[in-house]
Amino acid sequence: MIDITPRAQENLTSFLTEKKLPLQVCLALSCSYGGGDQLILVPGQPAPGDISVDFGPLTLGLSRDLHAMVGRVLVDFRDEGQDYGFVIECERPLPDDGGCAGCTTCG
Repeated sequence: MIDITPRAQENLTSFLTEKKLPLQVCLALSCSYGGGDQLILVPGQPAPGDISVDFGPLTLGLSRDLHAMVGRVLVDFRDEGQDYGFVIECERPLPDDGGCAGCTTCG
C-alpha cells in the first residue's frame, strides 16, 4: 500500500489545496533524473484498478504493477540542511534495468 508521514501530508496538502490535484507515485528511470532509478510524485488521476489512498484532502495513487515491484511505499518530507524535499521510500529495491524511457509506470 501507500503511507505518508504527517509532515509530508501537511506540506503536500498545503501545496495542493487550491488545485485539488491527486498524485501518482511513478518510477523514473535514471537518465531522466540522474543518480539511479527513483520513485517520484506526479500530478494525475489514478487509473482504473490502481491503488488509491486518501489522506484527508490528499489522494495518492500507485499502479498495481509498480506496487508488485516495490512493495509498500512511504512518502516523507525532509528539511535537514541540504536534504530538503519529498522523499519516497519503498519496501524492496528498485529494479535496475538500465533503461532510458522516462516515467515508465504512469504512461
